[in-house]
Amino acid sequence: MCFFCSAAWVSSLSMGMVFFCSPIVSIFTDLFGCRKVAVIGAALGFVGLLSSSFVSTIEPLYFTYGVLFACGCSFAYQPSLVILGHYFKKRLGLVNGIVTAGSSLFTVSLPFLLRVLIDSVGLFNTLRVLCILMFILFLAGFTYKPLVSNTKDEGEKKSKFRFPPEKKIFNFSVFKVMSYRIWALGIPAALFGYFVPYVHLVSALFLFLHMT
Repeated sequence: MCFFCSAAWVSSLSMGMVFFCSPIVSIFTDLFGCRKVAVIGAALGFVGLLSSSFVSTIEPLYFTYGVLFACGCSFAYQPSLVILGHYFKKRLGLVNGIVTAGSSLFTVSLPFLLRVLIDSVGLFNTLRVLCILMFILFLAGFTYKPLVSNTKDEGEKKSKFRFPPEKKIFNFSVFKVMSYRIWALGIPAALFGYFVPYVHLVSALFLFLHMT
């Protein structure tokens, strides 16, 4: 059971870092744009996933997969949602729903593919195969180009880069809205139970089969 607890920390840390980096990714997206953040995130995730395929013990996975790969995924994922607002206005809700549905299709289908790959080439080579998907994500990041050009931004590119005022980066005024406070506190509370099966299902099944 100790092994399952150690393995659970890898996936738990990975999921936690994806959401923990979200505020930082949002700030970087506002400062540097969707394309740069997405490309750097995909490259970081590629390095983390590839380095995870060369480890021989579970401890390095805490950093390579749980931190490095997860942070890369977070940096690549958030701009993919932000860029939708540049391309769609009237049907933005529908487009977000389609994008989210695409994630669910891969979530359902990938376990079957991963089972075949692991049985055929092993775990480490499977991680290297998944690096191909991260490389595709890296290339896709270059297509994140806002349709509306901003003349002010073009003028700023010619001058030295300056950070905007702190109040513009850390906008805490949204917490004055009651509906936002409820949403901001309710979603994290719901996620406490949402990810438990993802992380601890294997160890729970093992314990159940051992008891029976």
